[in-house]
This record gives sequence, structure tokens and C-alpha cells, in this order.
Amino acid sequence: MESDDELIAIVSMECRLPQADGVDEFWQKLVDGDSAVRDLTDEEVAAAGVPEGRRSRADYVKRAGVIDGLAEFDSTYFGYSPREADILDVQQRLMLESSVALLERANIDPHRTRQRIGVFAGSGMSTYLFGALRRRDLVESLGEMVIRHGNDKDFLATRTSYKLNLRGPSVNVQTACSTGLVAVHSAVQSLLLNECDAAVAGAVHVRLPQHAGYRYQVGGVLSPDGVCRPFDSGANGTVFTNGIGLVLLKRLRDAVADGDEVHAVIAASAVNNDGAEKVSFTAPSVSGQVEVLSDALQISGAKQTDITYIEAHGTGTALGDPIEIEAIKQAYGLDGAPCGIGSLKGNFGHLNIAAGIIGLIKAALVLKHGYVPPTVNVDEVNPALELDDSRYFVTTEGLPLDRGTEHWAGVSAFGMGGTNGHVILKSYEPTPAEEPTDRPADDAAATGPSILTFSARSEDALRGQAAALADRLAADPDASLAAYAYTLREGRTLHPYRASLAAVDRAEAVTRLRAGRYHRGAESGTNEIAFVFAGQGTQRQAMGAALATKNEHFARRLAEAVAAVNEHTDFDVHTYLGPDGPVDGIDTSVAQPLLFAVEYALATALIDAGVRPRYVLGHSLGEIVAATVAGVFDLRSAAALVATRARLMGGCPTGSMLAVDRLDAFRDLLDGGDLVVAATNSPAQFVLSGTHEAVDEAVARAADAGVRHQRLATSHAFHSPLMRGAAEEFRAFLHTVEFRAPGIPLVSNITGRVLTEYEARSPHYWADHLLRTVDFAESMETLRAAGVRRFVEIGSGRSMSNLVRANLASDTDLTPELAQTLGELEHEEESFADAVALGWAADPEVPVEEYATAARMVSLPTYAFERHVHWVEPTLGFGSDDDADAPVTASVSVPAPAPAPAAAPAPAASAPDNGPADLDGPTEEIRAIVAKIFESFIGAPAAAHEREFFELGGNSLMAIQLINKLRETFELDFSVRDFYENSSVSATTNVITSLLLEEPAHV
Repeated sequence: MESDDELIAIVSMECRLPQADGVDEFWQKLVDGDSAVRDLTDEEVAAAGVPEGRRSRADYVKRAGVIDGLAEFDSTYFGYSPREADILDVQQRLMLESSVALLERANIDPHRTRQRIGVFAGSGMSTYLFGALRRRDLVESLGEMVIRHGNDKDFLATRTSYKLNLRGPSVNVQTACSTGLVAVHSAVQSLLLNECDAAVAGAVHVRLPQHAGYRYQVGGVLSPDGVCRPFDSGANGTVFTNGIGLVLLKRLRDAVADGDEVHAVIAASAVNNDGAEKVSFTAPSVSGQVEVLSDALQISGAKQTDITYIEAHGTGTALGDPIEIEAIKQAYGLDGAPCGIGSLKGNFGHLNIAAGIIGLIKAALVLKHGYVPPTVNVDEVNPALELDDSRYFVTTEGLPLDRGTEHWAGVSAFGMGGTNGHVILKSYEPTPAEEPTDRPADDAAATGPSILTFSARSEDALRGQAAALADRLAADPDASLAAYAYTLREGRTLHPYRASLAAVDRAEAVTRLRAGRYHRGAESGTNEIAFVFAGQGTQRQAMGAALATKNEHFARRLAEAVAAVNEHTDFDVHTYLGPDGPVDGIDTSVAQPLLFAVEYALATALIDAGVRPRYVLGHSLGEIVAATVAGVFDLRSAAALVATRARLMGGCPTGSMLAVDRLDAFRDLLDGGDLVVAATNSPAQFVLSGTHEAVDEAVARAADAGVRHQRLATSHAFHSPLMRGAAEEFRAFLHTVEFRAPGIPLVSNITGRVLTEYEARSPHYWADHLLRTVDFAESMETLRAAGVRRFVEIGSGRSMSNLVRANLASDTDLTPELAQTLGELEHEEESFADAVALGWAADPEVPVEEYATAARMVSLPTYAFERHVHWVEPTLGFGSDDDADAPVTASVSVPAPAPAPAAAPAPAASAPDNGPADLDGPTEEIRAIVAKIFESFIGAPAAAHEREFFELGGNSLMAIQLINKLRETFELDFSVRDFYENSSVSATTNVITSLLLEEPAHV
């Protein structure tokens, strides 16, 4: 290519090969010089269906490259029903999962990106199809079209684009063994023509059964011993194996602008065909190969001698190797700098149509790591190659490259039928670039807490995401938590199951991820949040001081609240907010205005941050703050109200309070009026309040009865008759206050119910608030019944969080999600950020940019697929047998297909003369038959009778087959419209029952 504007960057790579589940494992296998082709046991070959008479022959080769876990697939991620996933070609499954990983390695969320992403890929002929077509139960239930559609390689690229929401050109490429490299060439051309902004390119090949081995034929292309020896004097054939390779390509200028990691640069690519001037259709041609290599070299602008490594097609055949070397010598010249030639087929065998793309990935890794791995199985270089006195040599040993020099490499792939492909790569060293001005450097962002957000398609997959993220963080001592957070926010697709957490350092994040201490949310179910406001006694020194220096929203809201309160007090609240401010033993008249100001600021700052409560509730004083946030009082009225309330309560006679874990020992003491239950905090926590003498007696009683108890550090007996004088005066004051209806549902800690508008606007309610028992337990019961499981504690410490846990401890179906807005002094900013994280888990529209900002994205683990077995036992060919209907391998996630249902009973036999009122028995029988038919199509029990067929994963093609099955089974005219409008098991049953009775359906 003539200019840098025409260079193409490889920004991510993905592969799955025998004994190498990813690029890193693939590279390590190459560096170690290991072979992934292994011997097969006779039992494995027999299980693959090879008859004993064939496999026992001396010319039968029991070796193969086997990919583990091919039967497993994450059908949920891609929206497949279990049954449809069962019949989907394994090549197409690999393509889907590998494409997701490829995009995530490039930190691209296809659902949010504006980039047009193309797909250029090819696959082998589906041999999985043979086994599926043998299963008559599958053909009958799904229909032959659905099965063929799931196995037709014509749909490889378009299925990928559809399932991943990719909007660039989507083109299948099929050129036999050169497919993968020709797909890259096609993608390069599309990028240069600006048809797309990024392109997935590659190929996949899987031949089933994997453990079958093969029969050697003299003079054929296959090795007699299952060993491929590229360029060796003993080279006598290749061995075909399975695998997938993909690369993501961008224009280099775009990759640099996007901050992508560039593994290598494609300087040129070329494709041609041998034409008819060769011995046969399957034979290679020197002239055709010379021409394609020369074309690529000319396009690249490089000199012949710039190319110092070539990843050859290198099949290890007596005919192919010498022809390829001769073409290299003619195209690149005999003189000049030494040039190594290698082939990965000694390690992994011939990957068929994926061979060229895997060769490209290897060459890119060579340039990236500055090292050429050894070509294995070469005992003696084939003298017929005539490499002596040339600049070429076979890389039989590992070869380090000079890291200070630019390196060029060529990659070849030649397809049976004569389509040749050649790509020229060069190494890439990024130049120092200025940091983007709109984002701080990673170090600056890392000084505060970061919010890590991740998601998945299921709960199990979410746990897998957390584990993978924890492992990567633990293994990355230089990790920037801010960069991780930024990458997760910008470079990952948002899935239905969400998780988030805030942390200030790597160690804390790893600990929380591994312990499962992160906030969870989901699209389905309730995601409401309740703000829980703490009461008096939770104040501490320098409360909110650290957060105010870091969070401008909180600082502004705190200043507003303090100014409002100070208008009605004879002291400055700021005095008690500083590091030297006294808080121990402060008077009620000070404690309550102080707590009000801080809690109001916390709640409103959190709402400013996007976290909006569905409910608010508070403990005693906390209910006043909750009411203010809900809009019952404006800030100025609330400040006056709190200051007056605190002054009046502080002027009451002194008393004592005692926390106990049960009440039965004090029943007689509670009858006299000097001792009352001030609070029912939970089923196992109560607070007694009264005169000093009454509480002293209660302490003695508790000691005698073995009741756990603790005196509270209070100066007064709150929520007791000793507050009566304050309540009367407060009532008179409240008549001067303007009340409004709550804008947010407010749960009363007096009644335990959601406060009515009448109660909220009643001076009597708020006056009696000083006297009546705080029934926090009943308030929590109201929220539990409403399905609320997310709670943010507004205030200092964890007292409210502990009470929430205590009240929900007996509900095994409801695990609360909790966050504190103001933890310990040194963790205030982190606590507030964690409350924002909880808000994001409940609602991903909550902005977290402030806590997930960095200069660039980094490499993170790809999606942790939740794979289950979806498998139809493969066959060696098109044959069938009498047992084809029976599944050979049980599915982990999918039960064996149900047998075809028996015919429905005739209406006359099932419907008595007195009409449908007596049809319960036959209707249930019809429902059971319908459910079995549904199950045979969906592949999972249709127990959820109210879920529609299409919600269960069905599609229109499957629906036609199912409708016909219903018609045949019940011998009635069940219309397409009837089904589409009534496609659940229950609704379909109702329609069929009505049709059998010749009555209109009521559904």
C-alpha cells in the first residue's frame, strides 16, 4: 500500500484450536514446539462410529487434533431455544462465541458503537447436519428447513451479523483451504473502500466426528502416520484438524485514534487463481503462487529483501512444499537478508479452510513478540527444496528478532481449486501520543474510588464474569482500577443481569469480586430502591467532612442544609462537622439539627447523582428527613421544624433507654406507664424507654431472666410519656408549617404503612411522632411485601443496614442489597460511590462516568459463557438406522425429546352432554398433550403455561411445524392466526378445547 492511510491494523485476534483455547495458549504451544495432534484410543474411534473391520486395518490412522467442549454452547446468550441450539452447526456456534470474544478484546460494544462492523468469513461443509437429519424426531418436530437453515454455511456471516447487531457488509467467503486468508483480503478491501469501519474476518472448520481418524491412501494428501512434517525430507502428507481463527481489522488511522492495541499492520494483500494451466484441479501451480506473492509485494511498497519471515502454507506434502518454496524464491528473490520460512501445520495439522487465518495470527504474534517459534517435525530439511545458496531457511529453531528494527512478514494460503492468497504484515510500534484532553490520565483518576460495572445473560454467567475479572485484577499488579472501570463501562455490552461495586484499590476489588460482595440487578423482577434514614445516636465526629472535600454535589447540598438550619439555632452546625467538632454527649438540641443537615445533603446529593428512591423511610428523626426528601416539607420549613423539635425534646425531663432482645420478661413492668416500648426494631430487637428508676429495674430483670440487654447512651427517654410536654408544644408549632403530599411514597415508622396524604399533612401525626412507638419492623414488612430488596442507608455508619438485615433474615427468598452513603471517615467517598454503584445495578441509566474515567481502555477478560451441552450425536455420513430417533448423548440442559403424543380422545368420549362445566378432566388431558408437543419443539419443559411460544425461544418456521402437529394430533383446523394470538400452552389448550366443542374460545 502506497501510504499510511491505506494501512490496516489488526486490533484483536481470537482462535480456538486443539489444546489451545485462545490466542495465548496457541502462542505458548508454538513457542514450546508442541504438537496438538494426538493418538486416538481404539475406544474413541469405535465410539465415533468407525466399524471394527475398518479401524483394525493396518492403513487406518488413529490420530486427530481434537477441540474439547464442542458439544457445549451458551444458547441463552444468543437467544436460542434449547432445541434449536441442539441442531445448530457447531461451526456456527464457534463463530458466534468467538466473534463476541473478538469484539470484546477490541472493547467494542456492538449495540452502542456507531462503527459499521462487517463480517467476512467462511466455514466448512456441516458434517453435524448428517447426525441431525438422522434424528426423525427432530426432523418431524422442527422441520427439515429449520435443521438445514441451522447448518447451511451460507448463513455463517449473516447469522453472526444478526445475532451481534453488526451493520457492515456481511459476506460469506468460500475458497477451500485459502478461505480464511481470502476473507481477510475481502475485509481489507471493504475497509479501504469505506464500506465499513471495522471488520471481522476469518474462518472456522470442524469435521465430525472428531475422533474418527482416517484411512491412508497411497499417493493421497493424507499422512500415513498422522504426523505433518512441513519442509522435511520425510514429508509424506498432512493431517486435517479443526479450529477457528478470527481477526478484527480497522484502518490504522482509526485504530490509533480509538486508542486500540495494534498487534500488527497489514501492508498489502492479494488474491488470484491458477486458472487451467496446471496438472489438475486439485494441483498447485508455481506461476499462480508467484503472481499472488508478487502482487502483494508490489502493493505493499516493500522491497523483496524487507521480507524476513514467511508463514507458509506448508502442508508437508511431497508435491506441495517444493512448489511453494520455488514460488517464494521467484517472487522474493534469492539474494539479500536471510528470510525464515515456517509452518504451524507441524504443531496443529492442516486446519483446512481456517489454515490461512491461523497462519496470519501466528505471523502477527511473531511481529508483536519479536520471536519466530520453531517449525516442528523437521528432522532434515528436504533437499528438493534447494535452499542452499539462497537467503531462505526453514526455522527449525526459535529465532529472536531485533526489537529495534521494523520487521516484515508474508503469509500464504492456497486453496484446492487454485485460489491463492497472500498477505504482507509489518510490525507496529506506537509513537508517543498526547493524552486526550477530555479525560484525565489513569493515575489521576485512580486517586478516588472507581465503580466496576459488568453484566451477563444469566446469574451463573454473572458469577463467571466476576471470577474472571477478579483473576485478571489479581494477576495484574500494575492494574489501573480506573482504566478497568472505564473499559467495562464503554467497551462491554449491557446484558439483563447486572453487577457493580465501588473500590479504591485493586486488592479490595479482588476481595469483593471473589466473595460475591457486589450489587446485583436484573431487567426482570423488582429493582426499586428504598432510602433508609438513620435516627439520633448515629452521629460521629467529622461526619461528612471527607466526602465534602471530594464530592461537589454533597458539599453544595450540605452548605444549603447547614445554612437553613443555622437560621433557627443559636450555634453553627459547621462547628460540629469539622475534625475537632465535639459529638460525644452532645445535647439533643444539637444532635438532631446536625443529623438532619448531613442526611438531607446525602440523600439529595445521591438523587443528584441519578439514584432515585422508590420508597423512603426513617427511624424516628430519620422520618423527618425522609419526609423532607419526599417533599412533605421544603428545606426551610424542615430546618425550622427540626430545630424546634430538638429544642422541645431536649427540654423534657431526663430518662433512660434500654435495648433488649425480647419482651416477655418485662410484661408486668410495661403496665405501669413508667416504662414503655419505644421501638420495635426487628423481631429480636426492642428498645424500652422510661424513667431512670424504671429502666434500672428493667436492667435487673433482664439480668435475672438472661435477656441480652444494653443501655443506650441517651439523655432522654424518647418515644415515651416523658415527651408529652414537648409533643403538645410541637403540635402548636406545626400549625404554622405548610405541608404537602409526599412526592415519593413514605413508609411510616409509627403505623408501618405507606403514609397517606392525610397523615403526611396532619400536625397531629407529626406531634404524636414524639410519643408513639417506632415500629421499624412493621415498616420493613411493608417493604418486604412490596418486593423491595435494595436499601441505601442515609446517615453515618451501618445501624440501619444491620436492622434491615435483621428484619429480612427469615426470608430465604429475599437477599437484601445494601449500601451505606457514609462509612468510616477514611472511606466516606468510597461509601457514597458504592451507593451510586447500587443505583446502577438497579437502573443502568444511573450515570457512573464520574467513577469510571480513564485515558484509554485496557485488555480485560472476555465474556464468561455459560455453556450447556447441546448435542446431536454425529455420524460418519448420510446413513440412517432404526435407532436414529433415540438421543445417544443426554443433554445437560435439555431433557431427551418426548415421544410423539398419543391422539387426543374424540370429543364425544370426553365431553358429556351437560356441557363444558364438566370438562376439567379432558381439558387437563388436552393441556398435557399440548405441553408435550410444545416441549418437543422447544426442547425444554413448557411448565410456564402462560409464556408465549416465541418467549420460549420459538420462531416462525418452528411455529408452522408446531401448528401442523397440533392439527394432525387433534384432527381439527387450528389456524395460524389462532396460534399467533394464543401461543402459550394454556391459551392454545383453551382454543383447542373450544374447537373440539365447536364453541368460541374465551382467552
